[in-house]
Amino acid sequence: VNDPAGVSIDSLCRPVSSPQAIAAGCAGKDGAALTDSSTAREMCSGRFFLFRGGCYSQTGTPGSEICTAVSNGECTACATADWLFTNPADPLTTPGTKCLLCSDATGDGTTKGVENCNTCQAPSSAGLATCSACQEGYYRDGNACQKCDTSCATCSGTGQNACTSCPEGKYLKGNTCAENCGDNTHYPDPVSRKCMSCSAVDDGGIEGCTACTYNTTVSKPQCTACGGSKTLVKTEVDGTTTCVDAAGCAALNTLGSHFLSQNSGSCILCSNTQGTSPDQGKEGCSECKKETALTNAPVCSACLSGYTGTDTCTKCADNCATCSEANNENRCLTCMTGYFPVDAADSQGKKCVPCDDTASGIEGCATCTFSGSLTCNSCKPNYKASGTKSNSVTCTKACEDETACGGTAGACGAIVVGSDGSMKYYCSHCGESTKFPIDGICKSDKSGNTCDQGVCTSCTAGYFLYMGGCYKVDTEPGSLMCTAAPNGICTTPTGQYFKVPGAKATDQSVLACGNPLGTNTTESNAYVGVEGCKTCEAPTAATGMAAAKCTACDEGKILTGSGYGCVTCSIAGCSACRADNMCEVCSDGHRLEGEACVSTGGGNLSTGAIAGISVTKSSSGLCC
Repeated sequence: VNDPAGVSIDSLCRPVSSPQAIAAGCAGKDGAALTDSSTAREMCSGRFFLFRGGCYSQTGTPGSEICTAVSNGECTACATADWLFTNPADPLTTPGTKCLLCSDATGDGTTKGVENCNTCQAPSSAGLATCSACQEGYYRDGNACQKCDTSCATCSGTGQNACTSCPEGKYLKGNTCAENCGDNTHYPDPVSRKCMSCSAVDDGGIEGCTACTYNTTVSKPQCTACGGSKTLVKTEVDGTTTCVDAAGCAALNTLGSHFLSQNSGSCILCSNTQGTSPDQGKEGCSECKKETALTNAPVCSACLSGYTGTDTCTKCADNCATCSEANNENRCLTCMTGYFPVDAADSQGKKCVPCDDTASGIEGCATCTFSGSLTCNSCKPNYKASGTKSNSVTCTKACEDETACGGTAGACGAIVVGSDGSMKYYCSHCGESTKFPIDGICKSDKSGNTCDQGVCTSCTAGYFLYMGGCYKVDTEPGSLMCTAAPNGICTTPTGQYFKVPGAKATDQSVLACGNPLGTNTTESNAYVGVEGCKTCEAPTAATGMAAAKCTACDEGKILTGSGYGCVTCSIAGCSACRADNMCEVCSDGHRLEGEACVSTGGGNLSTGAIAGISVTKSSSGLCC
């Protein structure tokens, strides 16, 4: 938002009245206090420095990645990073331009970066940085970055025949981007997003393969035809394929995982039940042989994991890797990956239960081992792992969707605050374009809402739009935020949320009191909560940034006098703070000195002393 009432603090837009803006000492020219109509932020103070119109803390992120030393609100030493360079001017002609981005084409007016440049070298004197690599979607042309052809994601030059990578849904074939890889001599690799040759072994292909397809179930290419002297396709249980000759497949009266068809034209897996005898395997068989002739049916001698028997393989109960009795869940000997053994109900055997079994497992655990005690080795996609396998991995729930919203980074970004103050994370975007965040979970059924490409844009009656998804008002988690939405717009938020003024059906209409990032209703209107706030009053509609007024803070926080901040206030003798541990009003018997309260020894100093904001000249620019 280009917001005259917003201040950029550590790259986040904050209201002028917020504790964060106060702590940063962000002020106008010559230290003038900011108001809702201020447009220039020219000063920072303390550990903060001015960078591109905002105040950044040198001890926090992202400030520490930009600057390594600050003096009087001014950066004095830039971080070493290939996307940043130090202005050679000394003294600076424009305060706050000590560190410049390689992409900053404005700079101080004389020394500047190159538009759309990603990495660069600083000039030795005032002038233009030398760009060494451009941002994604641009290519280097001398010391300029030019936009790639629209068909490319990245490129090495101009035109559609200079692509080096492709946008979503297309694959790089040579130097161009195509929706498919054409004939079956190449397969589309979803990882590299390139068309790969079926026979290119170094690139994951199969030696001797002349035709193939990509199997998404096993996540690998599978050969469908072989050439040269090895014309048979040999397929393993896990889907891996190789090209072999008859000797590489099987020999008569020799046990193996495969057998030859009666015409020697096919290499057949022992467990492959397709076809007809004698070219038909047996269900669950892992080892077999044709004893005297290719016209004989194969004889099984061992079974696959999950089956029991020898010449005839019978399936164990689900989750059993081996068992003493078929189709009996209480007779498991060993378990499939993702399961571990517990005593059966009849105490006569073992039953295999999931690693995250609610009764005896570990929450969120995907794979585990059991040797007297249970050890978790890895976590489910919606859980964050910590610790090591030797000491058992700890799994902390990071997303309420079991698939972690399809596994796309950052997709589980919708935070819902419960009445007890607890936070849970739901889907704001679904990795699969045909699934959508309905009640925070990626589902194929839109439930009558307007959704496309993994996100929702407006909701039907009884639902409301919240961070990319549609939420129902009469079931959790929607009911934790809003209890009425007759036209797809929240009209009755719960206590820890507020209604966004002027929100339309295509806008987010409800926001948490403690959400400082906020939401937009137009390009010039934004509404934010107060960090650390538990309950609040909705802001009034206004141009620019408007903050909710907090009425109660989270535990451990104290409400500021303005109502627009929740702060930590542990200073001895202080009765009210204006920012974290920055005293505003001292209690009786104390006087204010800087940001602390000093005992007056029983003097008569008034208890209403208010701290001034100390600022130091730093730079000019717009914060938001």
